[in-house]
Amino acid sequence: LSGYHFFKGSMKELSPNEGVLPYDLVTPLFSDYAHKARFVWMPKGAVATYTQDEIPEFPVGTVLIKNFYYPFDFRDERKGRNIIETRLLIRKTDKWDALTYVWNKEQTEATLNIIGDTKSIDWTDTKGVQMHVDYSVPNKNQFKTCHSFNGDLIPIGPKVRNLNHDFSYTDGKKNQLDQWVAAGYLTGYNK
Repeated sequence: LSGYHFFKGSMKELSPNEGVLPYDLVTPLFSDYAHKARFVWMPKGAVATYTQDEIPEFPVGTVLIKNFYYPFDFRDERKGRNIIETRLLIRKTDKWDALTYVWNKEQTEATLNIIGDTKSIDWTDTKGVQMHVDYSVPNKNQFKTCHSFNGDLIPIGPKVRNLNHDFSYTDGKKNQLDQWVAAGYLTGYNK
């Protein structure tokens, strides 16, 4: 995963590099209590086109990055986290491609995994109760099943209606669609 250079500094911090924009969704899907850190990257000069209430028309080369992790203690995320996997959806010329990277125990790197995996995860919930889950990392075909529409692999989360809310960026809270426009990642959107 480090070869993409999406993150700067220590990989486990998930600090976005220049040109990598964090985002979240109004209504994220439940994933065995895992938290998600989402990012988008587009090639320099590339821009997505706004489509009302649908997924923007992303340019070739776009990468949607979704990291699945568990805070060690849900009561205080400053105590650290265990990143399990990073899923990439990559916009190719004629389709989207799905790749899953599984993180090592040291949280220094994630390697491509197309066959899936099961990870034993322990954490403390918001009430101080010790929790456990056998987390399933999907194989390539399972990943495609979740993101299939009319037989094609597509992103399902970043619909305009799911992005149209405030997000706390490092320089303050802003509407995500406005931020995508300001970053040069979205065209055709007007309030």
